[in-house]
Amino acid sequence: MSVLKSDGIAKLNSVTTMITIKDIAREAKCSLSTVSKAINGKFDVSESTRKRILDIVESRHYVPNAFGRGLKKKETENIGVIFCRESQPLSGNPFYSRVLEGIEGELAIKNYNLVLQLVPEDFKDECPKMLRERNVDGVMLIGLQKLKFLEYIQNQQIPAVLIDPQIRIEGFSQVVIDNEHGALLAIQYLINHGHRRIGFISGNLERLSFQQRYLGYQQALEYNNIPFRPDYVRTGGLELGYQHVKDLLQLKEHPTAIFSVNDINAINGYNAVKDFGYQIPRDISIIGFDDIELSKIISPALTTVRVYKEELGSIAVRMLLKIIRKEITEPITTMVPIKLIERDSVTEISC
Repeated sequence: MSVLKSDGIAKLNSVTTMITIKDIAREAKCSLSTVSKAINGKFDVSESTRKRILDIVESRHYVPNAFGRGLKKKETENIGVIFCRESQPLSGNPFYSRVLEGIEGELAIKNYNLVLQLVPEDFKDECPKMLRERNVDGVMLIGLQKLKFLEYIQNQQIPAVLIDPQIRIEGFSQVVIDNEHGALLAIQYLINHGHRRIGFISGNLERLSFQQRYLGYQQALEYNNIPFRPDYVRTGGLELGYQHVKDLLQLKEHPTAIFSVNDINAINGYNAVKDFGYQIPRDISIIGFDDIELSKIISPALTTVRVYKEELGSIAVRMLLKIIRKEITEPITTMVPIKLIERDSVTEISC
């Protein structure tokens, strides 16, 4: 079968018999549904079967859609970002929207296009379109934790970088935050201001970054010979800072300071303090983590641990381009440093 080239796209000669999906299935000795699943990136196909089908697709120049064109084209100059949006849209996420700004800026400098795809938290077994159609040269994954999807990317040898992964994952290059050290700095700051009764509030501890910040909290207490108190720990849920702070303030001997693993929960806790008739930091000190924009505006301004969010994105882009160019051939991890930002939500007390 002859193939003509026009504007960089393979076109089949009109006098040549077109190969169909039935022909692919017959040659691969499998069902039509299996061929369809393999072509469309479904996960419930064995890798050996998928490879056999895709080898036939390529050798026979089967072009069902942009997927076939992607098999022929070496570079697209597109970089994908796949974001698991969890409970809120990316535009409303004060952390990851800034990470995306870093990605966009770095890609513009490198003359690459951004292809963004948002997937729901409960997405199941379908590979995002940009990957199954080979419309990107590589991909950055934010907030994703579906192991089948990650296995698919590895098996297909798609260049990829994980940004702030939510679970422990091997075999991928990653850009991560120095979470443990950041939490340790925050707790040590409170201790240096005379606080020894320090509460901890967090979302679900299944999330890796929260686990690491919890470990930093525990280590700081241990280093300073302060007994760990389980009743000072409140975890779980999403953006439950108000309820967590309320629970801690209801204790007979409530904490004098509270560390929140993110700014959103810390700021939500402000209203709980107000509802008890207390004031920050006169009656209780609060310290956060992330340094989102709102932390500067809230009154009193929130003392927090700064995460360089744009740098997370720009470093991930540079790492991914090196992977695409084969300058990085083994998985590497880059840790982005943090910084304690002193504002007005922590006060010094007498020991």
